[in-house]
Amino acid sequence: MTIRLLLIGVIAVILSGCATLSETECASGNWYQIGYQDGKYGRDSDYILNHESACVEYGVRIDRNQYEQGRQKGLEVFCTPHHGFQHGVNGNYSNQNCIAGFPEYSASYKDGLFSRHENLQVHLDELMREHEILRQAIRRIEDEKEKERLSLELDDIDKEIKSTNNQISRVNYLLDMYR
Repeated sequence: MTIRLLLIGVIAVILSGCATLSETECASGNWYQIGYQDGKYGRDSDYILNHESACVEYGVRIDRNQYEQGRQKGLEVFCTPHHGFQHGVNGNYSNQNCIAGFPEYSASYKDGLFSRHENLQVHLDELMREHEILRQAIRRIEDEKEKERLSLELDDIDKEIKSTNNQISRVNYLLDMYR
């Protein structure tokens, strides 16, 4: 019985999460503020379609001009050099809402990508040294159990080398998009 109630509660929460706005929010019509909040999170202008879909159920029309003015103001909060650098250093795509109108974001994004590339390259160099040390140790050790243990460790390092190379390729791809 309690599991069934819990399941119903979870389903209700999931279904209520589909609508971006409540009836009260739709009816209040503070489209500038709603747009501002969306801009603060870096959302695209198309995100308004989610709000329209939610509000049409309540017979409420959206003021697109007010929404877009608010969204643009919110983007000023989101499209900062700090956010740009963080997107780059994390290896994420840049936020396209920020690229055209916020040159400081774009410059910081590229700086973040360069920083990520440099950090990955340093990490790769360390892995390659560790790989070579293990390879040489495996050749010299005669104990089969120790050889097996080191071989497994070498396999793990090889996987990490492959992953790091993939990450470097992704950063190179992202950098090429901005050259």
